[in-house]
Amino acid sequence: MNSNLLNLIDRLSLPLDERAARRSLRDFADDTGFDFFAYLYLRGPESFAVSNYPRAWQELYVEREFIRVDPVVTKAKHGPPLFSWSADEARRNGRRDVIKFFVEADRFGIRSGISISIPVGFRDRMVFTLASGRPVSKLTEDIDPVTAAVSVAFVHSRLGAASGDASLASAIRLSPREAECLRWFAEGMSMQDIALMLDISYRSVRSYIDDATNKLGAANNRQAGTIATRIGLI
Repeated sequence: MNSNLLNLIDRLSLPLDERAARRSLRDFADDTGFDFFAYLYLRGPESFAVSNYPRAWQELYVEREFIRVDPVVTKAKHGPPLFSWSADEARRNGRRDVIKFFVEADRFGIRSGISISIPVGFRDRMVFTLASGRPVSKLTEDIDPVTAAVSVAFVHSRLGAASGDASLASAIRLSPREAECLRWFAEGMSMQDIALMLDISYRSVRSYIDDATNKLGAANNRQAGTIATRIGLI
């Protein structure tokens, strides 16, 4: 695995476009005996995933909000930087929601895998996963943690600005008024001017923008406008 990771680093260090980077990751998964790769950037409401998972699984994952129960995400946030996971392990632990998650994943040939989780700042995470249809995927050798971290950083350098296959913020819903007020606020209008333009009270405008900020998990209203713009909510 270490030699494969070094080869991946060499490949991704080239000036590849997104399509070539995806192809390199597919080849890497094949070379290491896995069926799928997945890159997950955990960044609150801006989280997104890039993978070669079947499109139907990606859509189901977002629709069912599986990010809330996905054991890979849970371990990535709270576990070791390198770990394996499987449906069999989930059944042994007995959590019904995780077992149901794997029942659905099994339909698409996703039964086990290994993941590398790298922190970015205080709360964000870069997670690179290799998945397989095998019942168990084991770390057959000691993976060098520095090599693993560098490889994930190179994956991010190629896919961090990619068109994500699955935006994991789909559960966030702004009301029409929240989106309208936040959009004008993000474009530089004051709350008083927004109130006059929409013929509603200043207090209502502030309430709509504050509610949108809370839904987005933003630190302040300005950040809420930036996040909402990035993920296409306004």
